[in-house]
Amino acid sequence: MITVFNNWIPTSGAGLALLSVLGCMSSAFAAPQGGAPNPTMINMRDSVVDASALNFPTGKYGTAINGQTFQQEAVISFKDHQYAAYFADGGVLCLARRKLPAGAWEVIRFPDYRMEPHNDVHNVVTVGLCREDGTLHLAYDHHVNDLRYRRSIDGVALTPEKFPWTPDLFGPTTSQLEPGHTVQAVTYPTFFSTPQGRLQLIYRTGSSGDGDWHFAEYEPAAKWKNIGVLLSGKGTYDTSASRCAYPNPLRYGADSRLHLTWCWREKPANEPLDLRTNHDLCYAYSDDFGRTWKNNVGAEIARLSPEDGAPSISIDSPGTVVRDIKFRWGQMNTTTQCVDGEGRVHVVGWQNPPDAPAGSNDKNEWRYFHYWGVPGGKWAETQLPFFGRKPQVVVDKQGTAWVVFTQGDQLNYSGRPDPGGILTLAAARDAGTWTDWHIVWKSDQKFVGEPLLDNDRWRETGVLSVYTQEKPEKPGAPSALHVLDFNL
Repeated sequence: MITVFNNWIPTSGAGLALLSVLGCMSSAFAAPQGGAPNPTMINMRDSVVDASALNFPTGKYGTAINGQTFQQEAVISFKDHQYAAYFADGGVLCLARRKLPAGAWEVIRFPDYRMEPHNDVHNVVTVGLCREDGTLHLAYDHHVNDLRYRRSIDGVALTPEKFPWTPDLFGPTTSQLEPGHTVQAVTYPTFFSTPQGRLQLIYRTGSSGDGDWHFAEYEPAAKWKNIGVLLSGKGTYDTSASRCAYPNPLRYGADSRLHLTWCWREKPANEPLDLRTNHDLCYAYSDDFGRTWKNNVGAEIARLSPEDGAPSISIDSPGTVVRDIKFRWGQMNTTTQCVDGEGRVHVVGWQNPPDAPAGSNDKNEWRYFHYWGVPGGKWAETQLPFFGRKPQVVVDKQGTAWVVFTQGDQLNYSGRPDPGGILTLAAARDAGTWTDWHIVWKSDQKFVGEPLLDNDRWRETGVLSVYTQEKPEKPGAPSALHVLDFNL
């Protein structure tokens, strides 16, 4: 069953389209009992990617391996086909595809890779796609490990109907991007595409509080090249002599400008390393596909190169802090970022409020803050009237902002089975100020992890595909992985 809050119904063309029935709702999202669906209710098309996706029974950082905000991307689209990457029950590496808008999911279950026993939800699987040669790319099962990566043959995504969906489309797992060079100590590999179709990748080497982020680019003919270190952990801050950045998903704007937002996590002397050692919202952009980086006022701060000593973005780079978030206060790393049609960058952060009595790791006391700005301008912020786990944000062509998140009674879930939460959509249509936030849709079913979005499909068609996994019947039991399609 679904719940809609009718005190706020979108009135724009895009909002009214959302109210149309798209068909095929699962029992979890059935019409209200006692009659036909209310025409003012928000409806969606629900699909099950896999009825038996993996959950861990216990885990230091949680138990949901499918659906983490640093799992960029988990669901992508191209040429009327959609692809979803995940781990199935038993730790089996999987990549599913379907023909849009409502084709049946086909699943490749790779017989040569199964996650070795562990319960670390950092070790997600992520998928990338090169539009130039139609290759699909997977990186998986990392938390300070040697790279695990594989690539499809050429053309698979350019003419998908010509290729039976089998594991033979992909090469073996490798630890190398460039021949002869093993990539070590990898965490959070993140694929993203240029507007022209080139595939790019960032990944961290090193550990929490002590690591660098590297930038690489894939060219057709199966060639990766190292662009350089994007975010360096070097420098001194307070009592900390090392750190790592936690970037939000990198996004290109319509003008081919690449936008980067992040926070820093320090490693202070003689102090625990936790969410209180994160600080600040930082911003930089690139107009040459990631080679040269400028701060918020347009001054060059980094020029990437694979050569040793090339300038990277660091704690000492001037003009990168666009909103002060106090050190030793409490801030979530890696949430969400998007770029709207006017070139404004949007971030929804989750943090201890500035007016809290003291720094805190208690996420039940934290709140969402919407930050937005443009290069050269002052960034604004609004505290949102709702909060939950790590969110996703997008802005439609009419300027309405949408936040997708799960709400739950217990947000301090690390170290225990994931309690799940209610999947929720909220919106603000007052483009330019975004203050009239209202919750417009809720599920009656609980989902674990954090929802992820198909940003390709959203950008090209206005359909919001949400990747999310049901709460299992008991800790460690498999559960259904869904993609829910909202026509916004």
